[in-house]
Amino acid sequence: MASIQVYSDPSALANAMIDLFIQMAQVAIHERGRFSVALSGGSTPKQVYAGLAEQKVQDQLLWENIDIFFGDERHVLPTDSESNFRMVQEALFSKITIPEKNIYRVQTECDAESAADAYEESLRAYFGGTWPRFDLVLLGMGTDGHTASLFPHTRALTEERRWFVANPAPSQSTMRLTLTKNAINAARQIVVLVSGKSKAQMLKEVFHGPYIPEEKPIQLISPDDGYLLWLLDKDAASQLQQK
Repeated sequence: MASIQVYSDPSALANAMIDLFIQMAQVAIHERGRFSVALSGGSTPKQVYAGLAEQKVQDQLLWENIDIFFGDERHVLPTDSESNFRMVQEALFSKITIPEKNIYRVQTECDAESAADAYEESLRAYFGGTWPRFDLVLLGMGTDGHTASLFPHTRALTEERRWFVANPAPSQSTMRLTLTKNAINAARQIVVLVSGKSKAQMLKEVFHGPYIPEEKPIQLISPDDGYLLWLLDKDAASQLQQK
């Protein structure tokens, strides 16, 4: 089941995501004792993380009961400016009181394949079962239609058994590490955050064009037994057909 919500600008979009994060965390902790979330990189999610670090928000969250994973990561050291972990560390982790054991960082100090294998082992140890059942997976979308580090025409798109793999980023000639489509689609809730006019044409193709996931990997995202929510700003949504 999928739905779309459109907001006036990136700040309004981020605030809506912050409110949803609080609500989902409170419900999950009340019902199951813990809240598991896979984070995304990017400028729009960064606004969300900064907002979650504000004191008025911290007071509404039991961080000791929240487990934080990464939906994807660049194969760089955690101190590198390109690291998703570093971005979240600076925007959120450094400003809240959360047990270190609750933060599941991708160990990028080793080679990409070994890092992916080790992270999958951590996921399997935490979740058990056939696929990881995240309470929330946060995603973005690139102008090329990629999400997480699932890039067009790359090998990870056809992976059916693995949870987390190394995958090339062709335009950058680098390696990434990413949840697979099946691992993402097992989540209770998936939220895709998209902002900016640069994303409008691709969003139009994703929603109104043909289903060609090898060219638009975001089309692979369809939860098996959960919900998919698109949070867009007006610029990103400007070419979508009105309903």
